[in-house]
Amino acid sequence: MKQEKGTVIRVDNKLAIELAKNPVNHERSKHIDVRFHFIREQVKEGNVELEHVESRAQATDMFTKPLPSSLFENNKMILGMKDKKSI
Repeated sequence: MKQEKGTVIRVDNKLAIELAKNPVNHERSKHIDVRFHFIREQVKEGNVELEHVESRAQATDMFTKPLPSSLFENNKMILGMKDKKSI
C-alpha cells in the first residue's frame, strides 16, 4: 500500500519543530551534528510531518521518564492500557 502523506511525528518541543522546519543557523543550534539533519531533510521532502503535542499528552513519556502517578494513569488511558485486575 502506497503511503499518501508523510509520517506524523508528535513532538512536545516547539524549538525542535522550528529547527527542523527552518534551517537557519541559530546560536543555540550550532552544536547539532550533521547526522541529525536527516529529519530536517525528511520534513523538507514531505516524508515526515512534525506536529506539536503538549507534554501532558505525550503518552510515550511513561516509557522514558518518571512521572507523577496522575500523569502516568492518564498516559495509560491514552494508550488503551488496562490494569490486569480490571480485565
